[in-house]
Amino acid sequence: MAPRGSSSRPVSAADARAYLSKADSWLEAATESLEARRWDVAAGAAVAAGVNACDAISGALVGQRAGQHDLAATLLETAGEDGRFAARQLSQLLRFKAPAQYDPAPMSEKDARKAVELARRLVERATVVVMRRPKAAPGP
Repeated sequence: MAPRGSSSRPVSAADARAYLSKADSWLEAATESLEARRWDVAAGAAVAAGVNACDAISGALVGQRAGQHDLAATLLETAGEDGRFAARQLSQLLRFKAPAQYDPAPMSEKDARKAVELARRLVERATVVVMRRPKAAPGP
């Protein structure tokens, strides 16, 4: 385990697949919440989906995930084209975190739909990235 205050944590190929699985589940919850017109819940779940998707992407590409949300984009920027794409999407998505999860005012439908769309893009990219990585190195 990385020391406290460290900016990143190690991620194995199995961990990256587990983050992707969580991202899929959160995205499903976000989509169901949109259908139920629960805008705050949809956006909050979208943020969770996007963060897990980014952990899957950075884990698959650089073997690490950021220890804090605000450092994730910086780590993703080091992970090639896929990482830069994810960093841009995540930066936009994280803007919805506080309004969805902490602010007393309700989230608008438009913002909730935008958050879910950003999460969907991240999960789709994470699926491509994780699935093209080898599951395990061949043994001797």
